[in-house]
Amino acid sequence: MHGQSRARCGNQIMNGAKKIFLLPCAGCACEIDVVSGQAGGQVECPSCGRHNEVPKFRDLNQLQLKSQSAAGRSKRWGLSHAVALAGLVFAVLAWGTAAVVGSTPKAAFDVSMIRANVEAGDDASLYRSLSDYAQSTVDRPPMRGEVDVQRRARFAQGITRALYAIGGLGALAAAVAGVSALASGKRS
Repeated sequence: MHGQSRARCGNQIMNGAKKIFLLPCAGCACEIDVVSGQAGGQVECPSCGRHNEVPKFRDLNQLQLKSQSAAGRSKRWGLSHAVALAGLVFAVLAWGTAAVVGSTPKAAFDVSMIRANVEAGDDASLYRSLSDYAQSTVDRPPMRGEVDVQRRARFAQGITRALYAIGGLGALAAAVAGVSALASGKRS
């Protein structure tokens, strides 16, 4: 009962929410937010800097009351904010994963070994080998390592494309929800 009596204001229970009154500035007519704790004091106008007298507590009810839904809406997160954040996180995760999955697969051959063998031979034997290979009609089947690399590369390309598309959808959802949140914030 002791805690409830402190929250009472007259015959109404405040429910933890402060009433915000709109005090018109005497200099520029800008509406200044004031609360009951400022009653009888002075507030400075954020627009023109003029000091304005706040009415006494018993006279605050003569001021216009700021809409509680408009005051609370700008401070709380709504569904559009949550969708925007989720879409942004989803896009970043999808694109990051796509970058990792889409990286070049491990080669089937040891490039340094091939380079060392080429450098060890003379230019004439290398030229003959390449000429013979270009003129040969032998169609060899791919080796097991080549097949594995090709299969992993095709799989990674498919997954990468899907992840980029999913990330794009997440970014689109974030953009639409963000614009919706901004538009609803300007209306209030």
